[in-house]
Amino acid sequence: SQSPLACSAAMRSSVMSALAWGVAAAAPAIVAETGCSQYGCEHMLLQAHHSQSSLHRALSHENATAHSIGEQHVHAQGWVSFFSCPPVNHQDKAHSVPLAGDAFLPVLASYPPGAEAVDQAIVVVHGAGRENEGYFEDMVKVVRRQKQENHTLVVAPALAHKACSATEWSRRRRNEVRDDARSPVWGALWRSSLRRWMYGGGADRGQPHAGLSSFEVLDRVVDWAQASYPHLQRLVVVGFSSGAQYVLRWAALSPVGAEGVTRVGGLPLRIIVGSPSTVFYLGEERPARTCRPDKDQGPYWSCDEFSVPGTGMDCKTHYNRYGSGLGGLYQGASSEGHIRYDANRYLLQSLGAITSSEVSQKVRARWATKDVRFMFGSRDTLHCNVGACANDCENMLTGTNRLQRGLNFMNHLRREFPSSQPLWGIFNFGHNAVAAFASHHFTAWALPFDNDKYRVTDRVVADSGSPMGDYVGRFYAAWECMDKCDSTPGCNSFSYFPMAGQCFLKDKCVSSTSLLVSPKEDCWEVCRSSTDCREDCMLQTYW
Repeated sequence: SQSPLACSAAMRSSVMSALAWGVAAAAPAIVAETGCSQYGCEHMLLQAHHSQSSLHRALSHENATAHSIGEQHVHAQGWVSFFSCPPVNHQDKAHSVPLAGDAFLPVLASYPPGAEAVDQAIVVVHGAGRENEGYFEDMVKVVRRQKQENHTLVVAPALAHKACSATEWSRRRRNEVRDDARSPVWGALWRSSLRRWMYGGGADRGQPHAGLSSFEVLDRVVDWAQASYPHLQRLVVVGFSSGAQYVLRWAALSPVGAEGVTRVGGLPLRIIVGSPSTVFYLGEERPARTCRPDKDQGPYWSCDEFSVPGTGMDCKTHYNRYGSGLGGLYQGASSEGHIRYDANRYLLQSLGAITSSEVSQKVRARWATKDVRFMFGSRDTLHCNVGACANDCENMLTGTNRLQRGLNFMNHLRREFPSSQPLWGIFNFGHNAVAAFASHHFTAWALPFDNDKYRVTDRVVADSGSPMGDYVGRFYAAWECMDKCDSTPGCNSFSYFPMAGQCFLKDKCVSSTSLLVSPKEDCWEVCRSSTDCREDCMLQTYW
């Protein structure tokens, strides 16, 4: 209920109090770019308590909020947008991806087109706030910490909410006089709703790019990266939160990524979906009521009871409509101007299907060939009825919190595609993009390192052995900790805290049968009452 500035000030106060007293303090409930709630902000405090860099991130976000409050556009849904044209801090990284007609898409790219050293790329999609610059910065830091910045391109597109000309976007100095009259090329816009760009809807009507599906835009970004960086060998597309909703539906409907490769040149393409508010079912069944209880079931929840919703459900007639499922996707469905019309038109261009059953069959067949992976926060469990995720009827049929929805969706994919089981991982945090990108799962999938000798546990082993040396003075990438262990006589494993980049060498010989810290322990309660909860909750063991 507070304004963005009031919430930011309260968060600053809570973070500083937490650090001053050595404990994680409670934070006010706020709704920010990532949908940060009371629970999510408490995790931001915990992160800040353990990592100085995280404190800087929290405070810089608060400063950016205060600086740009005059330019913010608040949507009807209550989300605050942070897209800035030109960029605030990275004017030299601003580039344009050509679209239909005279339209372009603003992107930030860590290397200029033509850079010969680039051989892998990560395309990271922003969240509901459209803050592509913040996501760009976070991903660049992850790449740098993994010591792969010399050859890894980071691209952050912006599905913008406000007008931006190509001249303005590419300016190198913010104090230049705006002169749109000499800039006939304009950025594509999605201003009417969040779901319009997340679900593949067309760009705003009345513009040269009207009706252009947001999915086609991401196709063009992938094509642009390939064409602009001649030595590119592999790509990753990742979205978190609202960006994950977008990337998931794009993965289902786009021809890009079929057979695990791009549509031009056949480069390996991996798609990573992180903690979406809603998911996209590829069949008519939904989790039974017993699979979606009104409580946190934890990260090891599994329920295999699915059925087609029966009578008595107030959304029975539309629970599977496009957005939640494949319903209503066929030639002639919907009318111009609707999201389903735009997504349907985009889909049929590559499928050539006519009837609903043909569409379903071809989409499912193509999905089974794609390399799509998922990440979920172990504590991303705030109930959707309090604003943590979409709580309309069709989405409540899939689960009552983000983690539960994600795990139910994994079981859905297992049932629908028994020959291609889903790949997914849990990171030990709440709803936080920085935590997701810093996790072992993401870095192993998006930035594979050469040393594949080590394996990693989901949680730290209960008996980690005797210490052989601690490395906590700066952020250490996982591969650096491996090198430290390899060069230390008697080191057989190490505990790793991914959020702070800290490693603790051990003499313990760990195996796949080693007992781990109990998953039933409420780690958040432990962390709230302890000045150091890493050994109990946040660590993983490499062996």
